[in-house]
Amino acid sequence: MIKDKYYNFFKNISLFLFSIILGVTACEMGARFLGLGDPILYDADPLIGYRLKPNQIKKRFKNSFITSNNEGFRISYQEDNKNLSKLVFIGDSVTYGGSYIDDSDLFSSLFCKISKEEDYCLNGAINSWGLHNMGRFISNFQIYSELKPKKFILIILPGDEHRNLRSLTDTPYWQNRPRNPRAINEILKFFLSKEIIPKLESNERRNKEVHNNKLNEINKLQKAISWKELEMQLINSKHPIDIVITPPRRWFEYKEGFRKEIKLYDKFLENISSLKNIKNTCNLYYKIENFYKPDLYVDGVHLSKKGHILWAKNILGCLK
Repeated sequence: MIKDKYYNFFKNISLFLFSIILGVTACEMGARFLGLGDPILYDADPLIGYRLKPNQIKKRFKNSFITSNNEGFRISYQEDNKNLSKLVFIGDSVTYGGSYIDDSDLFSSLFCKISKEEDYCLNGAINSWGLHNMGRFISNFQIYSELKPKKFILIILPGDEHRNLRSLTDTPYWQNRPRNPRAINEILKFFLSKEIIPKLESNERRNKEVHNNKLNEINKLQKAISWKELEMQLINSKHPIDIVITPPRRWFEYKEGFRKEIKLYDKFLENISSLKNIKNTCNLYYKIENFYKPDLYVDGVHLSKKGHILWAKNILGCLK
């Protein structure tokens, strides 16, 4: 009788443990099938925050490939391009394209494919970068690359000013491959940093109206300071620079409510265009306005494949 009880107890424990192992294994295999478990890796950097680690070829979501060359630039194809002049795109995740857009479908890649010039496009954009990261990278470019670019094309998303100098610790990104179970660990790190930890903080607000008024004043001042610092960084660049504002979805869907914000960025472009090395500026909103469709975006700011195609065509037209 006692022997039967022990037998049933260990049997139930064994079945329970087996079920857990089976469940974890199924989740891990399913997540790997979706493209998780082998994340894009980054190098921390005290001057510019962080960059892509060089020499990576990763297959991620929707069978999209993310490739970095020997200097940490995202590239669309591997070929001998030594004799071609280089255009270097700089920006945040909108320009970088995320892990669901293949290298060849990025607007930075398409730009050179549809251009009649003999240029080769490199994507130096990084997820979550702010204006400070971008400006420092451009002004100190010779530290990170042996290239002498034909020009930089700096793509700025409204809101990049508020990120200050982003470091790798501010992000859910990886410096080394996760331990096994790799895919589950990647998911856990993302949700901990993006979902769980923020929800542990109180959202209590006192004197909400006063708080919002002060916050608006601070935000306005922060934008002006960030653009002024960007100017100081870009002055130090030895290469020509084009600057493009990439519009968020809200500018099209609630255009009247954001008309002042759109004009504010026109003013920022006007001020910075006085620098000698700034050759062209463009608020892409005016080029896209008549062609806007919801399927150009996958969320409030990031682009679909259709969006990347339209952006490439209109950036080219805008800068020429």
